[in-house]
Amino acid sequence: MPRLLHSTVEKNKGQIQRAALQLFTRKGFHGTTVREIAKRAGVSMGSLYTYYNTKEAIFISLVHHLGRKMEVIRQKELMPLMESLDPDSMRRLAISIGRVVSENLDYWRLMYIDVVEFRHKHFVHSFREIAGGLRTYAGAVIRRSRIEFPDGVNPSLAYTAIYLQFFTYFLAEELFGAKRHLGVSNEEAVNQLVLLYTGGRVVPAKQARGPGRGGTK
Repeated sequence: MPRLLHSTVEKNKGQIQRAALQLFTRKGFHGTTVREIAKRAGVSMGSLYTYYNTKEAIFISLVHHLGRKMEVIRQKELMPLMESLDPDSMRRLAISIGRVVSENLDYWRLMYIDVVEFRHKHFVHSFREIAGGLRTYAGAVIRRSRIEFPDGVNPSLAYTAIYLQFFTYFLAEELFGAKRHLGVSNEEAVNQLVLLYTGGRVVPAKQARGPGRGGTK
């Protein structure tokens, strides 16, 4: 019986979260009422307040739930593609990021709602943790690759910026509906970004030490 009760609780909370996500991402946080959430979730107002004492508590639960989901995706699908700095690997990373963005648009919609209506107070800490983790991971990858970079360049910071730029590109394409906003197809845009970041190829450290060479080509 306790197991059944727990199952019922989780089912109801899931229904409330899904209903709230649909409403928040279409009407905004302040434009959505608790009554609307309860009605769409198919639960009574009393039941809803049993699980969440405020509307903001529902929002916070969504931030945590989707944040955990995205972390699993990052670890399983994206981080393995960051193990090499060669152009083909970067291209595959960009394509995978594009797919992740298109399949999880509500995560970023919720983030922008947080920016506009809460001044980013719910997402900012996780974003800093993600960026910090990426810099650490990228630094380890770069050390293993034995690639030399020009003087003054912070390699892990640069690679983190590349990773985030791929997200920025696909968010503009998918979330804002700005198709071909660079004037070319996604494939060509990715190719150009990779060429921009690598100069066409990445030069191994032993080759980079030749006369007049400073690192990447």
